[in-house]
Amino acid sequence: MRFSIRGAVLPATLASLVACQNAVPEARDRLDMAPGALDAAHAAAIQDSVRDLASAIARDLERDGPTAWLSYFLDGPEFFMASDGQLVFPSVDSATSFVRGFAPGVAHMELRWEDMRIDPLTPGTAVLAASYHEVITDTAGSESRFQGYFTGVAVHTLTGWRLRDLHWSSPVPTP
Repeated sequence: MRFSIRGAVLPATLASLVACQNAVPEARDRLDMAPGALDAAHAAAIQDSVRDLASAIARDLERDGPTAWLSYFLDGPEFFMASDGQLVFPSVDSATSFVRGFAPGVAHMELRWEDMRIDPLTPGTAVLAASYHEVITDTAGSESRFQGYFTGVAVHTLTGWRLRDLHWSSPVPTP
């Protein structure tokens, strides 16, 4: 059985993007979005800042382990995570509970992104997509390796970029 944040866990749809722009007032992590078209400079700035988000996630996972994810999940009812076609975490609370239970068994973890694509959608929303390679070393020294493709919607909040909707997919082994 695989054990990783991704393995324990659909690309975002237009409906989720509309919902993102109309975030519920009681959301704990208010969204910083202004309507309007993106000019080239703004789109480039979004790409750079979301790339920085992805780099920070990888850096913090290596330094702090799985609990680093919690700083990058949107803390509100909009959050969900799917993996290989299954809804794994329907809420940020379910993801948080898993991460906190999983983290004590992890001695070290590494996440490497490749072939990253960032598509700015609105002034405060972008799609982040990339191939990933993940190595998780448990407290007994055993390594588990994962690879596949990640897609997620990143939203800019008053506290920075956060991941709202995530999907991890892994190649299906051939029989």
